[in-house]
Amino acid sequence: GIVRARIVLDPGIGFGKTAEQSMTALARLREFEMFGLPILVGASRKRFIHTITPSEPLERLGGSLAAHLVAVENGAAIVRVHDVAPTVQALAVAAAIRQAR
Repeated sequence: GIVRARIVLDPGIGFGKTAEQSMTALARLREFEMFGLPILVGASRKRFIHTITPSEPLERLGGSLAAHLVAVENGAAIVRVHDVAPTVQALAVAAAIRQAR
């Protein structure tokens, strides 16, 4: 009974997945487009970042930014983040660079 326009698809980065599975989901995000729903990614401060560069959650800004930039490049329409201002800036700069092509 939920209107389709109110549904988003979240691949659940970090939930019940190994680090490798989370990275694969981000790399292959476009495959979720077949469902015809907006894709939401919440990779902010996730443990998979720690497996690449050992760090505590508050030290994972760079990894979070990288993950969300890749997610948007691969079709994410929504990102759930802890660090809003740096993420907005990173996404804006990436968009400006893409437009300069």
